[in-house]
Amino acid sequence: MINQLVISGDEFHARDLEQPAVIQNPFPYYDMLRDKPIQFGVEGYPPGTVKGMDKPIPAWAILNYKDLVHVASNHEIFSSRDRMQEASDAPTLMLVNHDQPEHTWLRSIARQAFTPRRVGTDVGPWLKDVIDQMLTDEGAGYIDFMDNLAADLPARFISKLLGTPQEDYRKIRDWSDAYMGTSNLDMAGKAQSNIEMFNYYTEQVAERYDQVKRGMAEDNLLTGFIEAKAEDGRMLTPEEVVRFCITMVAGGAESSVYLLGNQVAAMLEFPELYQKMRADRSLVRPFLEESIRRDGPIQRLFRECTQDTEIAGQKMKKGDWVCVFFGAGNHDPKVFENPHDFILNRPNVGKNLTFSHGIHHCIASMVARNEAAGMINGILDRYKAVEPGNGPVVYQDKGFINYGPEKCPVNFILD
Repeated sequence: MINQLVISGDEFHARDLEQPAVIQNPFPYYDMLRDKPIQFGVEGYPPGTVKGMDKPIPAWAILNYKDLVHVASNHEIFSSRDRMQEASDAPTLMLVNHDQPEHTWLRSIARQAFTPRRVGTDVGPWLKDVIDQMLTDEGAGYIDFMDNLAADLPARFISKLLGTPQEDYRKIRDWSDAYMGTSNLDMAGKAQSNIEMFNYYTEQVAERYDQVKRGMAEDNLLTGFIEAKAEDGRMLTPEEVVRFCITMVAGGAESSVYLLGNQVAAMLEFPELYQKMRADRSLVRPFLEESIRRDGPIQRLFRECTQDTEIAGQKMKKGDWVCVFFGAGNHDPKVFENPHDFILNRPNVGKNLTFSHGIHHCIASMVARNEAAGMINGILDRYKAVEPGNGPVVYQDKGFINYGPEKCPVNFILD
């Protein structure tokens, strides 16, 4: 189903950005607003909050690349604390919603946990094997790539990284969908899902602390969070470790689903690129990077003004909310030539804002890249072509945090 927008052209306003039709394909609407004076009235829902239960805070819409970098670079003026999330029943996130000086300390702790060995070397062979097995199980022919492949791999990967039971990955997938706003659950169901997720990781973390104490813990990311220690000896509390786990689920088990879906949708759109990648695997990373820029899942986050300020001539008051549409910045023609085109080896592709900018640049971005590259290579290894399936690619329209397919029918053709 393709939603129809009831307002367009000169009448389109920032307050219309949360409509389902915009969520499905926001880029033409960003173009309508990007060069206009900054508008007020975006009412969106941060991760964990529930539409109908939590009251949205109207915000200024920031869509120009230069202005987005300004907000992301000036963290002392634009706070990442989320008072809407804090007022809700949802567990708050680590790093994402912290300001200085706490952010620097937490990031140093996270870096100790996110060692290249824990998130790369140790899990690399497992990732290849599990992708191969998933593709074997799905086989060839007509399937919906989103159903099991895109939907399941990120949750399974998060389980592996944290060392939690692999058989629980479907719970993690469902919790992530509810937390990030794309679930079909009703209000009560979403609220209950947040509670279940918090309780699950509280139990897992308590069990891991006991294993660490007895010297029986496996060396994975969850153990790393528990054992990481700052120079002053400070360590994370058990609740902070729980919230780091939830942050991994929120960022890794939802956004990565759409990252995978978007790159396969690009394979359908550009079959000639698929064949080029089969012949030359050095093109996989450039393909992935352009997909991250043009079709990056993360679209928008919120910031709060800590003082009276001004952006592009628009005055804002202390306490005002601003909504930073990073996806709009990735399509700003002042920065990216022909931004709606998919250009392999785009010279400035690294300037994209999908993983944010400044001190809040996603610390797990390489984890997402490795996961996505693993899936691309797995598909290239097995199938001589990826063709359109039984129906069009349909993009989700439930939550404006992530952009990506709800359905991606494909026809996998074996060698």
